[in-house]
Amino acid sequence: MKSKFFAYRSNYAYEQALKFQGILNAEEYLGLLAFEPQETITLGRASDPENEVLASTEFLRERGVPVLSTDRGGKTLYQGPGQLVGFPVGNLKRIYNDARAVKRFSEELILGLAHACAVIGVKGVGTRADYPGLWTNRGMLASVGITVKDGYVFHGFTLNVFQTCVPGYSLIQPNGLEGCPITTLEQEGVRVESIEGLATRLLPYLSVIQGEDVFRESKTVSYESTYGNLVSTVSRSQMAIEHFRSNLETFGNRE
Repeated sequence: MKSKFFAYRSNYAYEQALKFQGILNAEEYLGLLAFEPQETITLGRASDPENEVLASTEFLRERGVPVLSTDRGGKTLYQGPGQLVGFPVGNLKRIYNDARAVKRFSEELILGLAHACAVIGVKGVGTRADYPGLWTNRGMLASVGITVKDGYVFHGFTLNVFQTCVPGYSLIQPNGLEGCPITTLEQEGVRVESIEGLATRLLPYLSVIQGEDVFRESKTVSYESTYGNLVSTVSRSQMAIEHFRSNLETFGNRE
């Protein structure tokens, strides 16, 4: 493992974050890329966009909301301002000595997030056997959707922080659930000064990526560039190149 990593980005594009996550994976970092996303609708492998994307293509285009087809697990999700998105960085071969431990990683990630939310004051937070994500009695608080390639984790979790993110859910049928209630940390009575500060508070509880050690030892890595430069930088990593190419082919507005 090269080094521990943690960084936060504001107003960050989902696809740019995914490229950054790939760079960090290719360089063998362990940690978390946290960001407040720009408005985006992401489709998972199990999505049914005809039924789960409720807004028209024209409306989304006018509003500037891209619909991205991705290779993560799960159904349709909304990401936007007022949320914290966390992309874990790591390789399951090194974390578990098992590149196929995808379910275990997802479960430990969501349970770590639940623990963190409980500590900061969310009451009755937990998972549900019949619904994906993290819930309270008011509704869905967070979701997790990942994919794993050659042991490397891509995508991550979305946590609803402020009420400003709630209207965006009207654009979709979250996780394919009709009438899915949505809640936020704000609605749950948790005071959050900033999303960046929240990310720092949650990190130590994400033990699946050694969050406590990452918090103490992380090094900030900056990478803002074009796809051409990304490929040049990670030319020695075929895994990263293939992942970037496959995602660039699928990213785009839904027609």
